[in-house]
Amino acid sequence: MTEHVVITPPRSRWGRLLSAEDAAEYLGIGITMLRGLGIKTKPVGRRVMWDRLDLDRWVDRISEQPILDADQGKEQEDEEARFFERRRGRARH
Repeated sequence: MTEHVVITPPRSRWGRLLSAEDAAEYLGIGITMLRGLGIKTKPVGRRVMWDRLDLDRWVDRISEQPILDADQGKEQEDEEARFFERRRGRARH
């Protein structure tokens, strides 16, 4: 008897409206992070969907962040270090 293996091809094209799982995968982030970004959602019946164009606009907006001067950069690095330190502390408990 021959065993059949089903191979799912990679998604070749994204639809216009995406579920939370698909929208997070599209952006390359987790679902929790996606929900915290504040990107506008579209109600479709009882489902909550993300418009792919809104996701693209969000990425375009964050990619055009102003360049920080040295003091602002250091301040941001310190803030990020504190954030990750708090996060590591929670993971230990």
